[in-house]
Amino acid sequence: MQKILLYLILIITYLGLSKGLSPSELGMDYVPNERGLAKAFTGENVSIILIDMHATGFLIKTYYQKYRVVHGFQGIEEVIVRTSRDFAKKNRENVGLSIFRRSEEGEETLPMPPGASFIGNRGFGEWRPNKYGIPKWRFYRAYKNLPTYLGWGKWSPDQLFHEEYIAFRERNQPYYGSNKEFGTQGAVTQKNFPNFFKPERQKRIEVKTFLLKYFRENF
Repeated sequence: MQKILLYLILIITYLGLSKGLSPSELGMDYVPNERGLAKAFTGENVSIILIDMHATGFLIKTYYQKYRVVHGFQGIEEVIVRTSRDFAKKNRENVGLSIFRRSEEGEETLPMPPGASFIGNRGFGEWRPNKYGIPKWRFYRAYKNLPTYLGWGKWSPDQLFHEEYIAFRERNQPYYGSNKEFGTQGAVTQKNFPNFFKPERQKRIEVKTFLLKYFRENF
């Protein structure tokens, strides 16, 4: 009976700590779904890239996501928000993708490779043949940092990528690249947004393991 009571006390205490340390207490915005992104982020030519996601708490979970906000004309910022369980689950495979964009054409929430909406826009760059004669998209010098901001690294899009992007967009389907380079399973994403993929970030601690460790150390 005493052991059960101790377990109950520990659980109640932990729940209190989880609530006290919850991001909701830190003044973070709450973005429950795609529609919430439009309200949370203003400005033209903006792309919201999901670069990290995490959940705190064992029994009562708080979900949050980290975005890189790329402004075509103003640079970048990184923002952490709280989100719903459903929205977190929905974007589990979308780390590294742009999950919201606003441009002259309007607003979009279909997950797409970061910067896809900039490609083909002559206000930002142009197609130039590489040494093999294959046309590749190149940003103008004024936007030379965009590939870094977007998480491209040394990757650069060709016209096939752009055509496939348009086709997927017209079918209202998420697009992960010609060779699945982007998204949680994508090689380009994993290389250029490495923090989410660190081994220690992927470990999960079970409630039972946590409780047993706590009792060994404190009782």
